[in-house]
Amino acid sequence: MMGWKNIENNLENLPPAQKKIAEYMLKNRLESIFLTALQLGKNAGSSEASVIRMASSLGFSSFPDFIKSLQEEAKDQLSTLGRLQTHKLQPQTGGLIARVINSDLEQAKEALSTVDDETIKKLAAKICASDAIYIVGLRSTRSLAVYMEYYLSWFFPGVHLPTTDTIGNHLIAAPDNSIVIGISYPRYTRQTVECIALAKKRKFFTAAITDSPFSPLAKAADMYVVSPCAHIAHIDSLLIPIGLINTLLIQVAEHLGPKALKRLEELERSWTDSSVYC
Repeated sequence: MMGWKNIENNLENLPPAQKKIAEYMLKNRLESIFLTALQLGKNAGSSEASVIRMASSLGFSSFPDFIKSLQEEAKDQLSTLGRLQTHKLQPQTGGLIARVINSDLEQAKEALSTVDDETIKKLAAKICASDAIYIVGLRSTRSLAVYMEYYLSWFFPGVHLPTTDTIGNHLIAAPDNSIVIGISYPRYTRQTVECIALAKKRKFFTAAITDSPFSPLAKAADMYVVSPCAHIAHIDSLLIPIGLINTLLIQVAEHLGPKALKRLEELERSWTDSSVYC
């Protein structure tokens, strides 16, 4: 349910008091999404009760759910500068670390109720059955791609981290039974979507790790796994996506079964011989 579009589409159907609030919000989008129901009603020349009723009229179970929807929508669409400016408008309560981590924890709680275990198991099985694995992650999600490549390389020799400049070269030389995995969160990087579209055009199996079934990356891929990504000020917080990737990596090891155990034994011997750890 898109918050602002929902308000615009239902504006003329709202009772006068609620319409007055909606009009105020549409004229003061950035400011209004950080006001309480009491403050919003007062600023709009209406009442707290009318604000709460308006949220219900627009299909939301509560005013906090309504405001949260607008805040998340703003975060997905704003530039990094806009996100930082928006962050400064929010009430600054509690300790510095608590404020940052709580933002992720709130989204993580919601994610736990919508996790699709079967899709993660299917993607893990597909990775294990592929002759080569290509992981495309750009800008902030490059860190996720590198992390994923590191752990997959424990078990598979053909794990690659192509860039937009080299993806074509990789795909020309790739085995037929390859998988190309794209990682992107709002704001979605156009090049990642194009890489997945190119891989799909060349008949490789494609998968997306993203925030929504409706993201451009999910639409371009053969399959997708979804987790939210929090936006804290100008930063993309990747705590929840890395949790999803951890789950996927564990499922890969589970799928490999005894092969994973044997490889880990070999790695441990190599690390010991090389004095990797103190």
